[in-house]
Amino acid sequence: MLAKQNQRQHYMPFKYTFQIIYVLLLLTNSSFLLAQPYAFITNQLDNSIAVVDVATNQVIKTIAVVGKPVGVAVNHRLGKVYISTPEGDGFAVIDAQSLQQTNHVTVGGASVGIAVSPDGQRIFVADWYENSVSIFNSADLELIKKLIVGKSPSGLVVSPDNRWLYVANRMDDTLSQIDLRSFKIRNTTKVGAHPFGIILDKKGEYIYSANVESNDVSVLSAQNLKRISRIKVGGRPYALALALNEKLLFVTNQDDNTVSVIDTQTLKEISQIEVGEKPEGISTHSDDRHVYIANWFDGTVTVIDAQTLSVVETIETGDGSRAFGDFISK
Repeated sequence: MLAKQNQRQHYMPFKYTFQIIYVLLLLTNSSFLLAQPYAFITNQLDNSIAVVDVATNQVIKTIAVVGKPVGVAVNHRLGKVYISTPEGDGFAVIDAQSLQQTNHVTVGGASVGIAVSPDGQRIFVADWYENSVSIFNSADLELIKKLIVGKSPSGLVVSPDNRWLYVANRMDDTLSQIDLRSFKIRNTTKVGAHPFGIILDKKGEYIYSANVESNDVSVLSAQNLKRISRIKVGGRPYALALALNEKLLFVTNQDDNTVSVIDTQTLKEISQIEVGEKPEGISTHSDDRHVYIANWFDGTVTVIDAQTLSVVETIETGDGSRAFGDFISK
């Protein structure tokens, strides 16, 4: 269509040409829009992050991060990646475009779980020893608020409207719902034994909790934390991911070296897939089909095709691959 217009009109007014060039420059310099789809895998024993190009499933770079890195949270809005460092007193900041560490923020205690609000404005860090969640402004990395929660907080997730923070309190066997306007706990509900990873659906209606010691998954209403179901899975479930338009829930089972697959309509386990040894972190590719699992003892990442429920790739990543959190950029 543009070619036909150019044939009918031999010139374009300068001001329109300038506007187009300006927009193109903005797009070119936007780290978020141009960030490649990468998986950021924390290698705790290597003190490093393996960057996997999920288009080719190849490790393209390894970034040194001290402090025994564990958790990952990708800020899809700002093109940043936050890495929790339980022996480094806080979290590291990585630029998703340059693939360089740009900062380190001190939190204190032992940071494990880490998450970002959907609008990209806030970072949440769970402190395992201090029983707290620290909230930071992503623009300047300044502390906004420190909240006291249950014992040994681990998994964190924020509602799609940025209103509610959900926290898995491992040693209390509970989940808490926190109002991010008042910074007060609204609800705390008992789930299975030692909840660790948690995940919300896209509409913010249901929350799922992997309960390590009771070998099951709790399903709750995200609105009021009302318990809906408990689903038996494999040994020591650790983390969860949704795929195929949220029809399937994938759960890593540490002791069984498997991933359980749950039908979210029937709330029944429909399959167990063998992966690497001690699977932990799990995230879904932006294609909503391929699910990536970090295997702690193998130092690998397994890729599962959610349509065929089969392993399609195994990637060597480093020593002690954990990747707890949302670790794939979009």
